[in-house]
Amino acid sequence: MSLFYKHEWDEENKQLTLFINPSEAFYEFAVEFAEQKSGAEKKGSLLVLARQYSKQFLPPQTKVNSYRVKFQNFLIAVVKEKQNHAVPESETLEYGFYKVMPDDTLKDICQLLHTEEALLRKENNLSSDTLFVGMELKVPVYRHTVVASDSLQKVAERFDTSSSAIRSMNKLQTDCLCPGMELKIPRGE
Repeated sequence: MSLFYKHEWDEENKQLTLFINPSEAFYEFAVEFAEQKSGAEKKGSLLVLARQYSKQFLPPQTKVNSYRVKFQNFLIAVVKEKQNHAVPESETLEYGFYKVMPDDTLKDICQLLHTEEALLRKENNLSSDTLFVGMELKVPVYRHTVVASDSLQKVAERFDTSSSAIRSMNKLQTDCLCPGMELKIPRGE
């Protein structure tokens, strides 16, 4: 039995969305891909399975730019193709911005956003901890589209961050989320 049971093809973006077979225990899938492998190894394993599926179900010579892996309505992973290799996450990184407020320190901002000081220093070319009020710090982020079952707490747990980090990154005044809303989730590493 295949790991995937159905797919959706997006011709415009050349993107193949694969759905994990519900009879496959999601827990077993998660354990298999979480076992002490680096991010590149996990993406490589998933890419191999996605390519096998696409060869079986798409017309020959179909060019695929990326694979999206879903379990029910939850996006598990996105793996991009680049000259027959998985694109490292750093090449597909997106950014959000955090505006420095009075009394903010780099350490406080990192704690608030659940991110590493070294990462913010690197992304913003900071050679010291000196920040200026109004300065906009570039923060690596994930993008998440809110679905009906999402709450701010659930999204925070899914991305291993805090509700306050998501609120700060998206300038949210409340914990209320609306389906279809695009959230920027600060990356931890």
